[in-house]
Amino acid sequence: MKKLLIIAMVGIVAACAASSQDAVISIFPNVTASNIGDGISLSISVEDSRATGVIGTYGEGGQISTSQDMAMTLGVALVDSFSKMGFNVRGSDSAGAVHMHVFLEDLHYTMDGGTITTDVETNTRVRVEAVDKGFNRTYSNSEERKIPFSSNPATNNSQLSNTLNTTVQRIVSDSELIEALKR
Repeated sequence: MKKLLIIAMVGIVAACAASSQDAVISIFPNVTASNIGDGISLSISVEDSRATGVIGTYGEGGQISTSQDMAMTLGVALVDSFSKMGFNVRGSDSAGAVHMHVFLEDLHYTMDGGTITTDVETNTRVRVEAVDKGFNRTYSNSEERKIPFSSNPATNNSQLSNTLNTTVQRIVSDSELIEALKR
């Protein structure tokens, strides 16, 4: 009976370890309402230019990806943030609007599992171009966490969200970008 129980537990652990995860990533940068944008018309386009939709692997080869449209997720956070700052965010076909093109270049997860703890690292890289304003900058962030025992979907979602949120916070807080958009 003990052998049967041990075999069943090993089978369950192995099945859970190899399952894939559909990550849920939330981005909510902290932006205080202001008039810094002076009502300037701004068009924001976002492109997910990652080479693959696979964010990483965990467990015994389980893949992490997301069914979210990451360009849309990133775009909503940026539109909301720049609107709060007083920019008049419009569609990409708006004549006279300053165009900001954003590229999600990397969203990556790696882990090094141990018996007692798991080391997890997440990385993001986002490039922003203020078209016709001479502004081109890459924003990146990485975060390392030591997770007790092993990572799981909740800790993965939290870390991926936090890493990307910090990158977006850097974008919306960049005074040089804001000045370039206002030129």
